[in-house]
Amino acid sequence: MPPAEPISVDHDLHDALVAMVREHGPQPLAWLTPRVRRERRDARIDQTTVIRTIECSTILVAMVDGRIGYLADVLDGIVLTTRARAPLAGRTDLWCRVGVQPLANLLAYGPLPLESGGEVRRMESGEQVLVGPPGWLPDVPRFGLVGLRLRDGKVSTFAVDDDQLPSPEECQQVRALLADHYRRERWWHGEDDLETRPGELVRAITLGRMEDPDLLSTPYPPLDELLYNPLQQDVDEHHWRDHAAVQQQESISRHLGGIPAALDVELERRARLYGMSFDQFVIAMLGHLAWRTPFAEDCEPFHVWDPSPKPDLVALDSRRDG
Repeated sequence: MPPAEPISVDHDLHDALVAMVREHGPQPLAWLTPRVRRERRDARIDQTTVIRTIECSTILVAMVDGRIGYLADVLDGIVLTTRARAPLAGRTDLWCRVGVQPLANLLAYGPLPLESGGEVRRMESGEQVLVGPPGWLPDVPRFGLVGLRLRDGKVSTFAVDDDQLPSPEECQQVRALLADHYRRERWWHGEDDLETRPGELVRAITLGRMEDPDLLSTPYPPLDELLYNPLQQDVDEHHWRDHAAVQQQESISRHLGGIPAALDVELERRARLYGMSFDQFVIAMLGHLAWRTPFAEDCEPFHVWDPSPKPDLVALDSRRDG
């Protein structure tokens, strides 16, 4: 894994490039470089400088044909979903999670027009909240799904029925594609950083759309459900869960050695499946075995155990006919 190095980004240069591709559409480096150099009045700007700026951006996209495009060009036709945590009837604000991260990045550069009229913007405080005019949100109940489609630069919203989502097999195919690109972004960055995770997710979706232009063109579960928390926030939450568990009652720590490798892999897999840390899952399993299984509840006190088998407990009669 390459070591992480501090990256210095010329934000003014980046914003100038974003403005150019938004106004003129995807353009080759040979077109962008002299124009941005002239606009910025900086003779030091060359193609290498522009390329380095693009590599650090989640808004500028190096397209397959060599042109530099805008994120909205690659996302055109995409459908992102988010789960409402409160009824949306009469609301103008949509509180989102990572499921709409690509749209949130676009909205950081200004409002987007709505197909129904008006525009949607991001909350000025920087929170992951989308705000629009009255009536822009569908009437969705608590924990219902909201779909957001970006088409021709305009956003539209609609209610999504969970029963109409793709099959688990289709979700797995999309999950595998996005996870592959996300892992590559994580590898190149070198070190995990909470602040860079949203950007890496957007880059993974961008690359996925370039590989499959129809990716996420129909409603799928929210990204935080589809990818099992792609920002790996569960890793950070486990610290606080464990801290809370210690505060509830007296506990001790033990080191468990000699775990077979295959068993360790399986326990880790199941812990991730249930959103637990390894320790939490093992403790839950041991607690279930100790107090909730028929064996634990039905066995007699140890001092009356009879080690000799009883005749009526013979499972298979060893006597043979004849």
